Amino acid sequence: MSSSSANSVLRELRLGGRVTRSGFWLRHLSIVPIGLWLVIAAAETVGRPYDLPLAAAFVLLLVSIWGRRLHDRGRSAWWLLATLVPVLGPLFLIVECALRGSSPTAARFGPEPGLRADYVTVGES
Repeated sequence: MSSSSANSVLRELRLGGRVTRSGFWLRHLSIVPIGLWLVIAAAETVGRPYDLPLAAAFVLLLVSIWGRRLHDRGRSAWWLLATLVPVLGPLFLIVECALRGSSPTAARFGPEPGLRADYVTVGES
């Protein structure tokens, strides 16, 4: 694995920062199904407990994706604990993450997604 692809994987697993609504759903349509398939395949081929590290990495990936989306909505990743409330908790999170992001309070979680740190803006002086 090259260093750039390793950095891409590590960027996906980071817990800080923000992700846009389209980036959130794109990850759920591409990365999440592949990760879920890998976890199921590992459970069926190597069996337990050897599949646990892969399952833990998949859970970390999901926490990272959902937490960064909540950050873009201006909420803390601690809101993921809402999933402990049966039915209503996960439903609340799905609706929350489907709404438009980049609220004014989201700036405390990092720069707006899609803008690079080296991006120069031209504005009024």
